Amino acid sequence: MINSLCFDIDDLAYGLNVKTGACLPQQYLVEKETYALLELLEACSIKSTMFVPGYVAQRFPDLVREMSRSGHEIGSHGNTHMVAERLQREGFREDILISKKMLEDILSMEVYVYKAPEWGITNRTPWAYDELISAGYRVDNTARPALLKYLGRSPDDMTPFIYKDSLTVIPVTSRRFLGRDVPFNGGLFSAYIPIDIQINYYRQLNNKGVAFNYYCHPFESHPQGTNRQTWRYGTIRAALYGIHFGRYRDYIEQLAKHFKFAPLGTAYQEYFPSL
Repeated sequence: MINSLCFDIDDLAYGLNVKTGACLPQQYLVEKETYALLELLEACSIKSTMFVPGYVAQRFPDLVREMSRSGHEIGSHGNTHMVAERLQREGFREDILISKKMLEDILSMEVYVYKAPEWGITNRTPWAYDELISAGYRVDNTARPALLKYLGRSPDDMTPFIYKDSLTVIPVTSRRFLGRDVPFNGGLFSAYIPIDIQINYYRQLNNKGVAFNYYCHPFESHPQGTNRQTWRYGTIRAALYGIHFGRYRDYIEQLAKHFKFAPLGTAYQEYFPSL
């Protein structure tokens, strides 16, 4: 069964500065980290979906072109890496339009896949899906269990569906834990779960005919475990990211031995041939 491997092409220092309101970093490591990621994926014979924020595309357009030339699907990750609730509706509309146009100008091709920064489409911002449709996006990979429940779907149903006859929603892979459905799809969610446990669960999903989608960031897979003294940002989350830097390189290699991966549009096309 074909599953999907995705990457949020974020610069950690930028993201943490935006979150805390500090000045933007003078040095961006995302370019070096992403080129290393491309080498890893080539060695594993994996094609993926790469969600690129506008601030990265603007600074490193050649990197975006190289990702596409290497056979990876390019999706939008917004422009400023801010959640919809912080941007509010008008700001969100501008953010997703800027990102889409920037990526399409760089690639000379349509970009129709979206994933919200910080999973930032929630039951407090349901209008965000309407804005995605209006902006011309056709696929979203943001919906976690809580958002699925708000939309009237079972939070443990990972089957893609069509929102308002226009937007294909590919739910985030999840797992029931202590009576709740929680994301179980890489990143910080799975960083401290032994990879054998992850593989066993994903194999169970595939045996039931359910594809899974898995993600991480370039800074989580960089072979040097690039730790930028994240403790200085004063958050537990930043410290946890610092501890597991580099771990996903091994995770990806292990997953590649057990599963087949493709971009979202390929992995889920049996549900929606129009993708």
